[in-house]
Amino acid sequence: MSTANGFTYNIQLAGYAFDQCDEKGPIDYDRFVHEFRAFPWASQVGQANGGSAPTLSVRNRSNGTDHWVSAAKHGAGHIYLLGIVHTREKRGFLGLGSPRPVRWVEIYVAEEPGTVEKTFRTFFAGNTEALLSELRALPKFDEMEARK
Repeated sequence: MSTANGFTYNIQLAGYAFDQCDEKGPIDYDRFVHEFRAFPWASQVGQANGGSAPTLSVRNRSNGTDHWVSAAKHGAGHIYLLGIVHTREKRGFLGLGSPRPVRWVEIYVAEEPGTVEKTFRTFFAGNTEALLSELRALPKFDEMEARK
């Protein structure tokens, strides 16, 4: 695997502390698809016990954007939560003051693995605006300022 593509990834298994992850190193789209399909989603869902949910997270080191997929129990199975952490402008209290850049996370719901793979293909192509457009077409789960 080449480090020239500028993408790295990590995993969190269910129940890890929120700041705990296993750094895995460089990744490209094909490797991501392999890792995503091999990840034990079904056995991990519902096992958080107050910790993190199972998550695969990829960072684009060239622009500092993160795209991640997690899973949550849904009926007898699970759904995927897709997150993007990117920089956006935020104004102060009541919208006053000069805007300042903040790390912002947007989270969307995907029911099918193909949707997950499609958004990651766009992410690995380096097109953040197209990725945001794809994600925003999905049902929104939440959005907030990212933790440091």
